[in-house]
Amino acid sequence: MQLKQKILFQVIIPLLAGFLIYAFFYPSPPFGGYLPWDNPLLDVSFLPRPLYVIFIFNLPGALWTFSFISALDMVLRDSLKSVIIVMSVIITFEYCQQIDIINGTGDVGDVLASMCSVIIYILFFRRLTNEKMG
Repeated sequence: MQLKQKILFQVIIPLLAGFLIYAFFYPSPPFGGYLPWDNPLLDVSFLPRPLYVIFIFNLPGALWTFSFISALDMVLRDSLKSVIIVMSVIITFEYCQQIDIINGTGDVGDVLASMCSVIIYILFFRRLTNEKMG
């Protein structure tokens, strides 16, 4: 896979997908009210509660984590260092939310979703990223 394809499929598309889930489905004004609507554009409240929570609140972060680790590993070409940096950033970010340094809930679900993204990246995508870049 060419570098441009890797960047598109492993970095840009997950970032965009996470943004779109927040923008269209989040139950309160997403991104601090900077978008021109206040309510979700698409209602998925019909989903069973656990699926709803995962889809709306955890999946965007998991997609962003996948994008982050993909990009970092493409640059560093060191999966262990990439995992340590990404998980340190995620845990710090969630902790800062929990102690009200930054806005957010700071919940364990986001950390677990991010860990799942890292595991999926390591198991299925690391080899693709660390092939000879062309």
